[in-house]
Amino acid sequence: MQNLSATQREILLALTELYNREKKMIKSKEVADMINKDEGTVRNIILSLKVLGLVESKPGPKGGYLPTLKAYEFIKNPSVAPIMDKLSLYRGNVETDIKVDNIELLDITNPSGNRVILKVNGDLRKIRPGDSLRFGPTPYSRLVLEGVVIHADDMRKEIVMDVKRMISVPKEKVKNIIGKKLVTLKPDMTLKEASMILYKEGIRGAPVISEGEKIVGIITTADIIKAFFEDNNEAKVKDYMKTDVITINEDEDVLEAIRKMVIYNVGRLLVVDSMGRLVGIVTRTDILKSIAGLEGLWGV
Repeated sequence: MQNLSATQREILLALTELYNREKKMIKSKEVADMINKDEGTVRNIILSLKVLGLVESKPGPKGGYLPTLKAYEFIKNPSVAPIMDKLSLYRGNVETDIKVDNIELLDITNPSGNRVILKVNGDLRKIRPGDSLRFGPTPYSRLVLEGVVIHADDMRKEIVMDVKRMISVPKEKVKNIIGKKLVTLKPDMTLKEASMILYKEGIRGAPVISEGEKIVGIITTADIIKAFFEDNNEAKVKDYMKTDVITINEDEDVLEAIRKMVIYNVGRLLVVDSMGRLVGIVTRTDILKSIAGLEGLWGV
């Protein structure tokens, strides 16, 4: 699609993916929601694609847009879903240096078909048939795919995978999944006091707040256990808390929370408002409860 602008290409690909999945006329709002763009902009771009003969439209409440045969020919292969951000491929729960560039469904017309070809970059010589692989969430469709290797071709940089599980991460703001009760600790508390609070509340960690309500750290039961093993029973929270706190804005998407947890290898994020004030804490458990079947993201 060399003659299309990046935005035209993005919108045509999103429209094609939605149509392949839904098998119905697609609304401009659906495309806008998928790629996080203004609906008016999407509608204008779709009109330019219609002039090029790449999109057909039908007016009315049941109307919408669909890609033409010319669009499929222009894309060259309707079953290829480009990955805008290269995704790491995980073997078991271990991240490899292999990046997924594209996903090709072997038979998009067969609803029971579950094999895909992954176009990748990286050394495939250690990938063997029977290996369990995982990647995602993908942009736009927000899919996490898990499966078993059928064949790996290092020369062609392709992996044929039998998909065992496909999970879609729904759009949800972080503030909608955090717990209603916020438990905080003070830096001068003893670890014994802190452990009693965590035990009473049934939680494994809590943010540490200074007198001025400033976030100064976070402490977990693992930190407290470490202190006890070091025979430091009189230590205070500030002695063992982690000060490199990872935060996320309450209006961010849950997908961003997942990405941050994976990138920083943490099990909880402190949630702040637009003023940087602490409003809650989101944990892996909160996310797992909100999205059924997402345990595979962390191998739990």
